Amino acid sequence: MATPEEGKALARSLAALVKLGVVPGIAALLDKGTVDVARRLQKTLLAEIAAFTASGNPDVLPELARHAGEHITELRRLLAGGALRDFEFVRAHARRRAGQRFPLEAMLHAYRSGHKVLSQWISEAAIAAKPRSRADIAAAVAAFSIEYTDAVSIVLAAEYVAQTRALAEAEGDQ
Repeated sequence: MATPEEGKALARSLAALVKLGVVPGIAALLDKGTVDVARRLQKTLLAEIAAFTASGNPDVLPELARHAGEHITELRRLLAGGALRDFEFVRAHARRRAGQRFPLEAMLHAYRSGHKVLSQWISEAAIAAKPRSRADIAAAVAAFSIEYTDAVSIVLAAEYVAQTRALAEAEGDQ
């Protein structure tokens, strides 16, 4: 988890969705949209963040698609009632990107841009699952989406900086 406080905020927002009866029932509805949301996410990120298409590294685009898929899988797992974990997939992605010297700003921008697409996917499924509680569900999904994006952004930035420092120290030792 990011820090204990971010973990608590994300857990509270997830608990609110449980209390509203959205979680775990939303999982089946999310499953129906995973291919579409992956496509929309990739399209949005490539359109909004030039660093991905400008990179000469042939691994950047396939790794972007894989990492986007990891977020979709993680969100689906959480919204099916899964427990919060440590976001190791985010840490591994941050270490890889730091090693490639891919800009941290571009990755954080991707999380912000992706937040819009992913929260819409979750919101549409949640409202379809519980249409009578539309306003409460929209607010709870918005809170959850923000807390998720905050938590993964903090994990990503911290791991990226730590890896960058470790690489710089290793270079200095040589």
